[in-house]
Amino acid sequence: MQPVSEACEIISNTETSTDTWEMTVETKKIASECKPGQFVHVRTGSGFNPFLRRPLSIGPCNGNRLRLIFIVRGEGTRLLAEMQAGEFVDLVGPLGNPYQLPDNDEVAILVGGGIGVVPLLILSDYLSQEKENHFLLGVRSHDLLPVLPDEIELRGIEVASDDGSIGFKGLVTNLLESKLNDLRDRSVRIYGCGPEPMTRAIKEICMKRKVPAQVSLEVPMGCGVGACQSCAVLREDGVGYLLVCKDGPVFDINDVDLTPGGSS
Repeated sequence: MQPVSEACEIISNTETSTDTWEMTVETKKIASECKPGQFVHVRTGSGFNPFLRRPLSIGPCNGNRLRLIFIVRGEGTRLLAEMQAGEFVDLVGPLGNPYQLPDNDEVAILVGGGIGVVPLLILSDYLSQEKENHFLLGVRSHDLLPVLPDEIELRGIEVASDDGSIGFKGLVTNLLESKLNDLRDRSVRIYGCGPEPMTRAIKEICMKRKVPAQVSLEVPMGCGVGACQSCAVLREDGVGYLLVCKDGPVFDINDVDLTPGGSS
C-alpha cells in the first residue's frame, strides 16, 4: 500500500527497561498492511520542536494495533515517552522495503542487537507458523533488555549479554557462529538488525561461509521518503549510494558497504 498519515490513539505507553519504552497504538490501515522490516515516521511534538519526525521500526501487530519500541535518546523520544494512553500520535507509514521471506527449504536465523530486535519480532510472527527459525538477541546487560523476559521465553529467543547477566556471556555473533555450525548441513538464511559493528560482523561471517543474509540498517534519517538523502549508504560496488529510507531499510548484505565510513 501507499504510505498514509494517521492520527493513532495510544492504547498504552510503558517503560519496560532502562530508557526503553513500548507503545501500543490503534491504527486504521497501517498495522493491517505493514510487512516485517518496514517502519513508520512518528511526529513527536505538536509544534516545530523537534521539527523532524522520528523513524521507528514496526513491531508485532495484532489486528489494527501495532507495537512501537524505542529508546529515549533525545528530545523527540523524550516527548514520545511522556505521551499517555488516550492521546493521539501522528504516524506516516508503512515506509521502506521489507525482509524477503526464506525459500521453502531454508532455515531462518534472526539476529538482533539491542533495540534492533524490533523488526525481527514481527518477522518471527510471520515465520513461526510455517518456517523453522532460530531467534538470537544480543544485549549489553539484563537491565537493557528491549523486550520483557516473558516475551523472550515465549518466543524462545536465545540471548547473549556482554556482561553475562543473562544467557550466553559474549557477543550475539558468537551465538550465530555456533548456530551455523549446528546447521552446517542445512540451507540457512540470516536476518539481522542492530548496531553497525554487529551488522558488519554478520556480513563477514556470511561472506566467509557463503550464507545469504538480509540486514535492516539503523541510520539517522530526515524526511523518510528519499528527498533529503541524509540516510545515504555506499553501494558495495562503490558506484553511488543507496537511501536507507527508500531503497531499504532492509538490504541484501551483498548490496551495501558496511565498513566504517560506508555511510554518508
